[in-house]
Amino acid sequence: MGRDFTQLKRTIIRVLTIFFTLGLIAFAMIWGRGYYGSRQAYLEGEKYFTNGNYIQAITFFDRSIHWYTPYSPYVYRSAERLWEICTRAEKQGDIRVALIAARTIKQGFYAARSFYGPGKDWITRSDRKIASLMAKERRKRDGGKDSRLFPGGHENAEPNVFWTLVLEIGLLGWIGSVIGFLLHAVPGAGTAGLGLKPAIFWGVMFAVFYTLWIVGMVMA
Repeated sequence: MGRDFTQLKRTIIRVLTIFFTLGLIAFAMIWGRGYYGSRQAYLEGEKYFTNGNYIQAITFFDRSIHWYTPYSPYVYRSAERLWEICTRAEKQGDIRVALIAARTIKQGFYAARSFYGPGKDWITRSDRKIASLMAKERRKRDGGKDSRLFPGGHENAEPNVFWTLVLEIGLLGWIGSVIGFLLHAVPGAGTAGLGLKPAIFWGVMFAVFYTLWIVGMVMA
């Protein structure tokens, strides 16, 4: 009895160790991919910003925010650049570009929502700026139709519902596939080696849901 309990204890410790290790590796992969994507998009946006090509700059700063990663400086640097574009365009009387920049900040942080909502202060600032800009535009156009187009042709500041759903399904499915791998592919007491078929199945599930998660983050 004592021997069986010791064997069970060792198996539990081994499974927990594998789970913890896989979790750290997965987190590092996800964080690194998000950090790299945000950084690259920000640097591209900086090139266009320096050349005064604000529309292209907005597009890349928007992508940088979509690659939201906790503690990544490039997400908030992109928001700051978008705000700078907004204020510059407003001073120059280009309300259309100013609105695009302000709405992109709001849209980007909405799309980055998962278990919590980052950038709440930026969303609040953007809402106030958008209201102010739309009032100016109405006065300027005397009741004319305002432009609500975003980079990529979006017509509102809300995140894309379909791709947000894909993002959430991908995240939950990825977590479930890790658990499934641990439960069905990791050897138990008295066995040796991984179960080949369950290992392949749950490995494929891991890759599929991880891909859905990444695509959802980009498109939302």
